[in-house]
Amino acid sequence: VQTETGMQVVRAETVVIATGSASVELPFLPFGGAVISSTEALALSEVPERLAVVGGGYIGLELGMAFAKMGAKVTVVEALPRVLALYDAELTRPVVKRLAELGIEVLVNAKAKGLSSKGDALLVETASGKNAKIAADRILVTVGRKPVVEDWGLEQIDLDMAGKFIRIDDQCRTSMRGIFAIGDVTGEPMLAHRAMAQGEMVAEIVAGHKRSWDKRSIPAICFTDPELVTAGLSPDEAKRLGGEIKVGLFPFAANGRAMTKMTEDGFVRVVARADNHLVLGIQAVGQGVSELSTAFGLALEMGARLEDIAGTIHAHPTQGEGFQEAALKALGRVLHV
Repeated sequence: VQTETGMQVVRAETVVIATGSASVELPFLPFGGAVISSTEALALSEVPERLAVVGGGYIGLELGMAFAKMGAKVTVVEALPRVLALYDAELTRPVVKRLAELGIEVLVNAKAKGLSSKGDALLVETASGKNAKIAADRILVTVGRKPVVEDWGLEQIDLDMAGKFIRIDDQCRTSMRGIFAIGDVTGEPMLAHRAMAQGEMVAEIVAGHKRSWDKRSIPAICFTDPELVTAGLSPDEAKRLGGEIKVGLFPFAANGRAMTKMTEDGFVRVVARADNHLVLGIQAVGQGVSELSTAFGLALEMGARLEDIAGTIHAHPTQGEGFQEAALKALGRVLHV
């Protein structure tokens, strides 16, 4: 290990690789000057007057919406037909509505081409094929993340790879004895809470406990305004597995807590098997729904059925009642819609 005082050798029976991930850099928009990554965006000393965001995924919209609320004029450039393309259109509709309310301009089917000669604008090819300039003080590139597998000696230990990620088994063991890997460097989903759970498991394995990775669900949250939560399978994903499904959707417009907070946009949606009502997935969009992610994950981990959720008393008035009502809706017994 290279330190301030020189090279040091650290000997260990167990090594855990947790090098994480880094922002993907575009060859025609290299980081530096006005072009920044999400990491640099969080360290700006002042809010840019004009911000161009390349990439309409969750990172781009989370930061873009935050800067818009602080006064920046934000433009989002997305190459696909819609933003947040990893989520279904029904789930993202309230977010798209809020983008317009915040004055954020969204260009879909548009391609970033590079930086202007003066460095004060983003060059874009619009959906119609025309070239355009987007004036910007900062250009935030959020087109994904990549595992950090270079410049730390991976090539010297010759581990098996799964594409660009380090291959691991259900105990986070690599192909070399005594070497474990956790977090973003091991693949999707690149989520901090996944890495933390893997790290905890590895610590227990090293301490002699019998543990393995057997997670039914890793909730994912998009901290936009409003927030998005997904856990398990979406309706389309569940259909692709075969078999009939039941879907229950309950709007926050009929939820007492959301009404008192004037945050009625959004809903909770539950996906379950039609034959035995086993819950396969849960999604929500709305103000503060990130706090429901724990209940969603717990339901999936415990193998809950629609009747389990519907039969659990949920305190009133809370947003969590929307979860219960979505299960009731799937069972055909919803109360408030």
